[in-house]
Amino acid sequence: MIDKNRSKALTVISLGAGVQSTTMALMSAVGELPPVDCSIFADTKNESEAVYSYLENLKKKLPFPIHHLSKSNIYDDFINNVENNVRSPNPPLFTQNVITGKKGMLLRQCTNDYKIQIIRKKIRELCNVGYKKRFPKDKYVEQWIGISTDEISRMKPSQDKYILNRFPLIEMKMSRQDCLDWLEKNNFALPEKSACIICPFHSDKYWHYMKTEKPEEFESAVSFDKKIRNGTAKIKDNLFLHRSCKPLDEIEFLKVDNQLDMFSHLCDGGVCGV
Repeated sequence: MIDKNRSKALTVISLGAGVQSTTMALMSAVGELPPVDCSIFADTKNESEAVYSYLENLKKKLPFPIHHLSKSNIYDDFINNVENNVRSPNPPLFTQNVITGKKGMLLRQCTNDYKIQIIRKKIRELCNVGYKKRFPKDKYVEQWIGISTDEISRMKPSQDKYILNRFPLIEMKMSRQDCLDWLEKNNFALPEKSACIICPFHSDKYWHYMKTEKPEEFESAVSFDKKIRNGTAKIKDNLFLHRSCKPLDEIEFLKVDNQLDMFSHLCDGGVCGV
């Protein structure tokens, strides 16, 4: 809760270039939502090429800037962890004990390191508040997050006392389908799913789509899956991208949507892939 005596220093959209955050940005652009100062796209450097292409087109349609920022490449970082024992944040990879066969999952750290922290750093920069400096007590930042009514459990307050998370789509009672309908009605191209190519939360339906329609991206995921198999210096279990704990290129994918709940307690910020 933000003190009512504070004044707003900045209104920013956390932009994932997926359906919901794109809808929010365009609704602001055409005047159906209030104006914002800017948006921030925190890039893991592992999105589908279609996402980057859509983002470039979106920049031409918005009256406010998109700050396109990145910590580093999540794919390269974790492979460097595997091969050279250089610490990196964990994606929520599936694990299998080499002795007992017991399956599990790594704690998801990537959203915080590659998304939340990058956005937070840029917000402070835009407000001229330096590293480790105290944010002015009389100011706050309003951050819009693209969560729709069918994902309401993802709504969370910011961990930073100077940031007020706002959920305009919830306020307007808009579902993801409502967002798609709005985009079509207003003659905007529909964005593809925004997520890392190597995200373990892909459904079988999406893995199948990637394999058949985006073979180069699928092969990149297969290569990653093979390289991580024997774990890291600190993680002794075998690691996999697929919940079955089988090699990605040996799986007969179900053509139904069996996606895991990527927005459960494992997701610490609600900003991934919107």
